Amino acid sequence: MKLKTTGLALLSALAFSSCGKKEDVSEQAAPPPPVSVAAPVPDVGKVDTVAAKADGYGLTPATATSDAMKSAILQVNGATIDSGSVQVRYGLDVTDGVDSVSLRATEFAERVAQKSGGAITNFKIVNVQEPKEEGGQYRVTIEANIAHFTAPADSKKIKVVVAPVKFDVSGFDIGGQKVASTKVAEDIREQVAAALTNSGRFSLLDRELDPVIEQELGMIKTGEAPRAETGKLGQAGTADVIWSGHIDMLAYNRHSRQLRSSTRELVSYSGGWGISQKLVNVATRQVMTSDTLQGMAPDIAPTTMGSGINAGQILQDMENDIVNEIVTSILAHTFPITVVSRDGDNVVLSQGGQAVKLGTRYAMVTMGKEIKDPQTGESLGRVEAPCCEVVVDKVTPKLSYGHLENVKVALENVPLEGIQLRAQVKAMAKAEPEEIKGSGAVGTESIRPVAAIKRVRKAAASESSSSIQETKNDGKW
Repeated sequence: MKLKTTGLALLSALAFSSCGKKEDVSEQAAPPPPVSVAAPVPDVGKVDTVAAKADGYGLTPATATSDAMKSAILQVNGATIDSGSVQVRYGLDVTDGVDSVSLRATEFAERVAQKSGGAITNFKIVNVQEPKEEGGQYRVTIEANIAHFTAPADSKKIKVVVAPVKFDVSGFDIGGQKVASTKVAEDIREQVAAALTNSGRFSLLDRELDPVIEQELGMIKTGEAPRAETGKLGQAGTADVIWSGHIDMLAYNRHSRQLRSSTRELVSYSGGWGISQKLVNVATRQVMTSDTLQGMAPDIAPTTMGSGINAGQILQDMENDIVNEIVTSILAHTFPITVVSRDGDNVVLSQGGQAVKLGTRYAMVTMGKEIKDPQTGESLGRVEAPCCEVVVDKVTPKLSYGHLENVKVALENVPLEGIQLRAQVKAMAKAEPEEIKGSGAVGTESIRPVAAIKRVRKAAASESSSSIQETKNDGKW
């Protein structure tokens, strides 16, 4: 009987245990709550009010109150909202000629909020302490809500202004058509501005919209907008750096020669571009980056078949090349591209957008110890050693993905930020050495347009021999 009872108890325990396990499994199998994939709201900054308590000192209760207001504003905003601005000054001026009793009145608090345009709200005098000795100062303690503007995260980036692109001629010759220099310069400027913004490294300041912006801020100054909007006043950022460019050369020339023995023309096209650029530190006026970039448009070999060109497409391609080389050069000098993640031979690079090109192969180096100038102590950079090559497989606006090839060193012991991207690796070209010229920018290499025209002339002379006479464009830049 005892054995039977024990067996029943054991079966019951096993059954209970089994049920418990099933319940645990069912609980673990419950699907996780859905994760929101909605895009975040754009960060344009935020205006709110912050409570502050401050003391002020002065020979009269009124001047002590005014001093306390200034202290409260500085507590919340530092120098962001200038205590000498029109709105705040009006708020402080209401203390003139007000006695100690009137300062405590509700009407005075409302007048402060009204005159300050909302920079100071919910104003209250907490305490007025008279001087303990003749000639001493009053001490006034206030409580108030101060308008405060929280800047967007982008404001922490380097703020850049893209200056108008300069030029020396009224128009550029593209396949026999004159294109206004102003249009080309403005196109390049807009594309450079967009590319620097999309790089994620710079915060672009737009000066062209200043009149419209002033109109919007004017609504706050005149009281048409809510009082708390006063926090937006005095927030205009100034540039950290200014980019400027000068188009030295841009053309795609049509070259034609009349055949003596025929009514047909021998026609060819060649050309290219050159641009100088500078990146200047506004605070110090120092030039951070200064270089000259050059590039060549694809030649069309001499032919009598009446080949035409799409001038608009040729110009667009050259503008795209110019912008790519400009942005690549700027980022290479200011934000070298590094590896931010590595899984075996697969890597993620710190920049995307126009900083790298899809399907392109680049050299990679490892960074060693820092070298300093023995006379000035200035850093000359770090020792670099070739390590591998990367092929870019995918490009996003802010990152790029690729895989490593021809790895020469053990990368396990190298920190990710110690692996940096360098020049584009190009296939060996059959060109004369003097026809190749480096532009000075990382990942850029171009052929002199003049050399390209020389080749066109040589080809034309070879095809038509001495019986060909030049009757039109002489091919000079």
